[in-house]
Amino acid sequence: MKKMLFITVFPPNRKTAGQNYSKELLTTLVNHFEVDLISFSYLNHKIDINHKINVIKIYNSSKLSKLIGWLQIPIVHPIFASRFRIDILLYLLKNEKKYNSIYFDFSQVFIYSFFLKNKNKIMMCHDVIFQKMKRTKWFIFNPFNLLLYITEKKLLEKADVILTFSEKDQGLLKKFYNLKASVVNFYIDEKIKQLRYDEIIIEHKFCFFGAWNRIENLEGLTWFMENVFPFLNQNIKFEIIGPGLHNTFLNKYKIAHRVKYVGFIENPYLNIAQSLALIAPIFQGAGVKVKVIESLATGTTILGTEIAFEGINDLGDGSMLLCNTSNDYIKKINSYPLNIVLSKIKTKSLFERSYSTANFSEIIKEINL
Repeated sequence: MKKMLFITVFPPNRKTAGQNYSKELLTTLVNHFEVDLISFSYLNHKIDINHKINVIKIYNSSKLSKLIGWLQIPIVHPIFASRFRIDILLYLLKNEKKYNSIYFDFSQVFIYSFFLKNKNKIMMCHDVIFQKMKRTKWFIFNPFNLLLYITEKKLLEKADVILTFSEKDQGLLKKFYNLKASVVNFYIDEKIKQLRYDEIIIEHKFCFFGAWNRIENLEGLTWFMENVFPFLNQNIKFEIIGPGLHNTFLNKYKIAHRVKYVGFIENPYLNIAQSLALIAPIFQGAGVKVKVIESLATGTTILGTEIAFEGINDLGDGSMLLCNTSNDYIKKINSYPLNIVLSKIKTKSLFERSYSTANFSEIIKEINL
């Protein structure tokens, strides 16, 4: 069996969308390859992978180690150098010939490709970093912008295969860097496929879903609590799903009987299905928002911004409600219908019929790794 080295930024597990994709992909890859894994640590996150995968090493990802990584290779933008470790590079230089392919998962580990001659270097662009940074408040004043652009372009040019999650990002890579990419889709969890609305009681609540340590998620939630929540009908309740929301946030907004924080749960999809709609006030970031795809897969409508919906095809059934302002959210939430079982069933069915199942297995066949 052929061998693959899989290098990833975060421990593969179910705690965030990107990590869950890595976990599911690794589960698929062991059917085609002997897989070795190099990963970086993340606070309170453990690796959750198939036992057939050989873990080479888990590296520290503290702020100090990221700084040291950049200081070792300061000619590239810090985003791409923060996971640079000289012992990983030495391992790659010594062992790259024994691998039929090397998979670089997330842009922060693309840096190693620059030193390698392996013919099958595969890069997974979870985001186009240049677009992501363009949306930050400080972008126009950042002296590193040109370095960011040049670094991302030079590293992506080293790829033999570039993967992305949407035609939108595929187009951006062509526009920014004149590079071709193949589109793959996220895995739809079996727990979603097993949902049945004759067994689910829909509650009078809306939900939020995400990893709350990510700045774009937390800023959107904070904006909602300050600009929308105070103007909503008092009988409307909310549920916040996902890890990383600190007590300081909960205390600041005096979250009590109307807002429930459930944190990380193994099956968030049942909670989403029980909700009237998912709220996604996202104003930063890039790439496809997996929470939107997964919510549509459950049949649940999303109230989201343009950035929340980018790269995702509209089902045409009113399940993607655009809300770019506080007034948009206030009006739609205060007047939201309660009898929505039939619309949820319809959305779930439409999604199942329309969502492409293109995945890495098909790419393997095409490029003959």
